[in-house]
Amino acid sequence: MKRLLEAIILSATFLACLSCGDGDYIIKGIYTAPDGTEVYLIDLDKKDTLGVTSVQGNSFGFSGTLDEPIYVYVGKGKERIRFMLEEGTVTADIDERIEYGTPLVDMNNAYHKRFYGFDSKRNEERKALQARKDELSPGEFSVEWEKINAKYIAMQADLADSVYLSNPDNLFGTIVLEDLVAKDPSRFLERYASLPDKVKEFYQVREAYESLHESERTAPGKKFTDYLVKGGNLDGTDVRLSDYVGKGKYILLDHWASWCGPCKVEMPYIKKTWEDFAGDKFDIVSIAVSDKREDSLRELESLDMPWNQIVDAGSIPGEIYGISAIPHLILFAPDGTILQRGLRGEQIHAVVSELMAE
Repeated sequence: MKRLLEAIILSATFLACLSCGDGDYIIKGIYTAPDGTEVYLIDLDKKDTLGVTSVQGNSFGFSGTLDEPIYVYVGKGKERIRFMLEEGTVTADIDERIEYGTPLVDMNNAYHKRFYGFDSKRNEERKALQARKDELSPGEFSVEWEKINAKYIAMQADLADSVYLSNPDNLFGTIVLEDLVAKDPSRFLERYASLPDKVKEFYQVREAYESLHESERTAPGKKFTDYLVKGGNLDGTDVRLSDYVGKGKYILLDHWASWCGPCKVEMPYIKKTWEDFAGDKFDIVSIAVSDKREDSLRELESLDMPWNQIVDAGSIPGEIYGISAIPHLILFAPDGTILQRGLRGEQIHAVVSELMAE
């Protein structure tokens, strides 16, 4: 209720400013920040700054005209939200990371409620499987875990694909393709061939297509691709991936960042795997991507990650290995061959346990 009241009771100055314009769109913003804090409105596709305003009384606003809907972010730095901007009035609540009020935005919210609802159901089945863990061998557990993952990934892919097919010519359908890429890259590539040129040129679609080509080159069964991270060791010296991979051990490479909540959820599973198996046959390397060095170092202390660390890697690993989201774990064989990608949760320990038993 408090948020709703804040959305309605904006400052008199802000409302007066908006009422003076003849724009097709109005953004009513909520952001608990000091007065004068800058807020940006940026076209994500064209990388254009459409406007800059400042917070007054935990509120801010934009207005303007559009020829067609565009994909934007509103905010500053990590304090921002993304949404489809179209004619009408949209409320953008940066505090709660939500937006609502226009048809495309509300359609997207309803879609994602269904899409992420599958995650909740998947987690319920995971918990049920974990309760039976002692009844299964590590191999059986891993197979069952993967079946659960595969089932809900398929459901999410089917939903994204059906929504795209119902919206092939509008921005909503284009945005949904990002979810299809994440859940079923092969189906995305099938759709890509017949996408309108305008959709192919949209930055998310273009980058996803390019990333998939990199992923194919670094798929399971392929030899690892080396790279250099200048100053990537904790002591500031340079480090290469080949300093660890291809040296006769199984290596689990964990891509993470200090700002990534799901990455922190995976840390207990990674730590237990390291405690149980690290040695002559197996080791773990975590690499901080798209993160400030000082933030990574601070989180290393609080998370207690005593295994090998690489920091300040920027976008290098993601570009080379086609990683579009983190956490992302890659398991390498002793000779550097990629064995698996995308391990999560209990599956991490189960897969490594089976390898060590062999």
